[in-house]
Amino acid sequence: MSKNMNLLLQIVIGIIIMIAPIIITGSMYDVTKSSGELLAAELIIRTLSLITGLLVISKALHRYSQ
Repeated sequence: MSKNMNLLLQIVIGIIIMIAPIIITGSMYDVTKSSGELLAAELIIRTLSLITGLLVISKALHRYSQ
């Protein structure tokens, strides 16, 4: 697989990871639908998926530049 195709694939995977909570729940972060511990858990999962997606994209760009 060429470097360009590998970079594109990893960027797409990173974007999918970042929007996975939106795809799974079918909505953006909504305070009115959750309460208490569920609200905190949803915030943590959405934040972790955003960070993980950005790390995947960052790693892809780092490998591409070498």
